[in-house]
Amino acid sequence: MPSRTCTARTTCSPATRQPRQQGVVTLAMTLLVLFLSSLMVFQSSAGLLFEIRTGNNMLRQKQAQEAARGGLDAALAWLVTNGSASNLTNTANWTDDATGPAGNNQKANSSIFPLAISSQTIGDYPISVSMWRNATAANVLEIRASSSGDGVATVSERLLLGTTTTSTSTAVTLNLNTVAPIVIKGGMSGVTGNPSVAAGTTGTAIISSESSTTINTGGHGQSGLTVTGNIKGNAFTGTAWDLVFPNTSKAEMKAAADYSTIYFYDDEIPPPNNWHTNVGTASKPGILIFDTGAGCPKLNGGVVIYGIVYYADNCGNQGWGGAKIYGSMVSERSITKLTANSQFIGWSSTLGTGTVNLPPVTSTTTNNTLAIKTASWRDF
Repeated sequence: MPSRTCTARTTCSPATRQPRQQGVVTLAMTLLVLFLSSLMVFQSSAGLLFEIRTGNNMLRQKQAQEAARGGLDAALAWLVTNGSASNLTNTANWTDDATGPAGNNQKANSSIFPLAISSQTIGDYPISVSMWRNATAANVLEIRASSSGDGVATVSERLLLGTTTTSTSTAVTLNLNTVAPIVIKGGMSGVTGNPSVAAGTTGTAIISSESSTTINTGGHGQSGLTVTGNIKGNAFTGTAWDLVFPNTSKAEMKAAADYSTIYFYDDEIPPPNNWHTNVGTASKPGILIFDTGAGCPKLNGGVVIYGIVYYADNCGNQGWGGAKIYGSMVSERSITKLTANSQFIGWSSTLGTGTVNLPPVTSTTTNNTLAIKTASWRDF
């Protein structure tokens, strides 16, 4: 069989050249396919790497934002517990600084924002927290927290600084068992008629701001004041009112006057010339106040009073008539010419509990409030 190999000096026939050309084409196509496949793999790998990198960046950014938000929340919680209005509004605790959030021109210094709050670490993210305000609107505070590290984020929120006032009412009572039947800021003299005074639970019939020697119970040609119990001098130094009503002012007593249990008269609300009305009962004692300007109406006509009768004006020549007082008569002045058959009977348990309800004491407390301003949270 003749050889198909062509020598250099001969020319091969077309039938001889065709197989060799087909091999070259096949090789070229194979290389092209390989190149295109490699290019596609490269493009796919590059896209995948980009997605991975983007995903990691988003994760780190989310972590950074959560860390910044955690720092902000920690600062808010600290302020609610430890922030005080006096510190937060004190200009000495703020430094002029225009580098903060828009609209603010002062930054809180470490005296009200300690390092433990202003410099935090959450996970792998350092957190820087600062507090800002505008000097012209000092009740609006802005907290800004910035995280750094693999991701960077800044969040902020505004607070409104305010106060709330709480009123607390505390009941006040007077126990008649603790009050002598006659209380005088001064002395006693010129007794006429046959009045009497008998001590109750206290064992003391008369107490005075002056020496007991100023209490002259003797009468002028008559038996004078009959005293059952002790006479105690130098018993108090202030007013008789403050002794008996230490927790109640006259203004409070006047405001509480209902003219069924508490009666209060002065120069604005004058009393009758003579007092003919019974006051209180053994189970519900009352209070009858004749304050400055009310004068000294006589208690006569067989009046019976359970509770306290108080006189602020000079009742030296007033006279007393035939009144009977279960409880105490209290006078801010010396008493002279105690007349007729008046009876002053100190309170004891045989009469009742002796509890008198006085106007309550109202106290107010002011507390700081920090409220988040609506729609003020920012992450940019």
